Amino acid sequence: MEPTRERIESFENVRVIYTTNKPPRVLRGAYYTIYCILFALFYKGKLFVKYFETAGLIKKFLFWKKMILDIRTLAISADENIRNKYDVKLIKTCDYYNHVTIISEGIRDKMNINILKTSILPLGADIISNINKDFNQINLLYVGTLNGRKIEDTIKGCKLFSEKYPDCYFIYDIVGDGKGNILEKLTNIIEDDKLSDKIILHGFIPNNKLKPFFDKSNVGISYVPITDYYNHQPPTKTYEYILSGLFTIATNTYSNREVINNVNGVLIEDTPEDFSQALEFIHLNRNFDSKNIRETLIEHTWEKIVNSKLIPILENI
Repeated sequence: MEPTRERIESFENVRVIYTTNKPPRVLRGAYYTIYCILFALFYKGKLFVKYFETAGLIKKFLFWKKMILDIRTLAISADENIRNKYDVKLIKTCDYYNHVTIISEGIRDKMNINILKTSILPLGADIISNINKDFNQINLLYVGTLNGRKIEDTIKGCKLFSEKYPDCYFIYDIVGDGKGNILEKLTNIIEDDKLSDKIILHGFIPNNKLKPFFDKSNVGISYVPITDYYNHQPPTKTYEYILSGLFTIATNTYSNREVINNVNGVLIEDTPEDFSQALEFIHLNRNFDSKNIRETLIEHTWEKIVNSKLIPILENI
């Protein structure tokens, strides 16, 4: 049974509404969809809907209301049939809405929908840590899901690096959870590789408690498999790491190539050997600068994106 997680606190001028999370899933989904339809019916402002499985029903029932649909991702399942079914339904849902915002040009090209009814609303992030990092010791940080990301490659890469540089001490904090017994599997790998003194699995930690990890760390790990379905999907953590001044090890996907340069990070293939080589590069080159790292993506703070992109979109719909 999944442990109970803390409720998200409302931010200034943001109202967070909770609905039931009780099983079964079908009834929970139906309740949520009905609640969204009723909320939208009586809401007087602009309606901005982040895509979910039954998002099309909101617009179909309330066809006279102007609504924007937001697409943050296409399907990322390893199963091609599941990906195809998800993407077909998503694209069909786009037809119902007045306008569609999409996270990147690459995702829009793959969707092949009418460009005249779409806008690019790029990925952004907040500056979680303002501390300028000291790179004398390598302090690694991975934050995200542990399913389907091959995080075991990074652990094996750490082992290879440790064998080559046994006197180089480092810490690797892994924050996140996943389905099944993924934490147990990763724990066993860490213990088998005798890295328990260097690699720490923290499990799930809510976003509002991540700041100490970003303050402590100086290298971010943006590790997604290099596959067709991840290639154009910008990893959120790439932006969060860089905007917090962390030099970033990122897999060589199209989306990561758009933001990683020789100031803010290094691109690698999704193998333990390449991960080890990235650690070696950082170990031998300690002259990174957090201020310069942040500046490379400073236009991608959420505040700037909202003001320059989102507000004009809302005003024109």
